[in-house]
Amino acid sequence: MTAPAICAKGGGGLFLPLGGDGEQDWPRGLRIILYLLGLFWCFMGVALIADVFMAAIERVTSKKIRLYNKAKGRFYTFEVWNSTVANLTLMA
Repeated sequence: MTAPAICAKGGGGLFLPLGGDGEQDWPRGLRIILYLLGLFWCFMGVALIADVFMAAIERVTSKKIRLYNKAKGRFYTFEVWNSTVANLTLMA
């Protein structure tokens, strides 16, 4: 005998259905809307964390130093961090 599918009565996965067998009695449209709202909520959380992380990377990569060249008698400005490497670190 095979186990019932996750979306069928008596079926279940690791996390879903959240409401157990009682959830299977809910209208299918309601369950779709609730699970889509949960998925949207998770994506918003990931977007928020990524936004905070990008702001931190921008702050770190914006650091510059000024050095004086005695031979030429001028100041030069150099970036301390390479922004490309920092952004690639975010993607990894």
